[in-house]
Amino acid sequence: MSEYNFTEFKDFFEYNLKKYNRDSEGVKIFTLNDLSKRLGYKSPSLLSMIATGRRLPSNEILEVLFEEWKIEKNQREIIRIRLEIEKRMRKNKPAGLLLERLAKIDKKSKYQMIDLDAFNSIKEWHNLVLQMLVSTPDFKEDYTQISYLLKRKVTPSQVRKGIETLLKVGLIKRNPKTGELESATPDSSNETTHDIPSEAIREHHKGMIARALEAVEEQSVHERHLNALTLKFNKDKTDEAKAFILNFVKDFNSKFYDHASNDIHQLNVQFFGHTNSNHVSSKETLQ
Repeated sequence: MSEYNFTEFKDFFEYNLKKYNRDSEGVKIFTLNDLSKRLGYKSPSLLSMIATGRRLPSNEILEVLFEEWKIEKNQREIIRIRLEIEKRMRKNKPAGLLLERLAKIDKKSKYQMIDLDAFNSIKEWHNLVLQMLVSTPDFKEDYTQISYLLKRKVTPSQVRKGIETLLKVGLIKRNPKTGELESATPDSSNETTHDIPSEAIREHHKGMIARALEAVEEQSVHERHLNALTLKFNKDKTDEAKAFILNFVKDFNSKFYDHASNDIHQLNVQFFGHTNSNHVSSKETLQ
């Protein structure tokens, strides 16, 4: 994957900030305030908001950062598209066309982000599994057999409806010559968008968590792996922890995704609090 295959712009910002404001021994050369002055801004507040993810940069600021950090021209367009995708996702707007553009430009990326607009139509957990199953070498469009392969967790009727939905939103297609189903996107794994308050995404997570609970009883320890960690945690590091988890998921996918396999597995990662903090409102938005 490209080193610019960041999930959020603040990750790209942090990466370059660390790369270019330290000397060969890792000692800081200048602060965020110094960088602001170098870029012609009176206050570091704007860059501070960008660094923490509270604000995304304008196109003008982005181009200034490109020049400051001497970003290669062939990488700039990838970053521009990723930033625009993030802006649209934050506003719950569809980004399918941008995702297609990105896939054509950044061909090294096997990691596909599902467009929220399409996800609203495929919130049932099994639809993304069906999409992945269609791309397996031995796939046959036999709804009863597919139901069996999915451990009878879905009926043949649900399989048929799921495939119809995937065809409708363009995540799979029929070969014009053979009529057989095939993936409409590059061979890749699927990740749900994160930090977007969407009922569709919440329903999808509930479905996948339910499958994990069933696996505790139905699958042997050789077939599945469950691990839990309870720890004391500083909430000020929540963004850092999320970024760490997202990078782990990407690394896991990069190492273990096998395009020649007929088996579909699921990796779920849950990170949540057990306790309330005094400063957290009970009305805080669920995501």
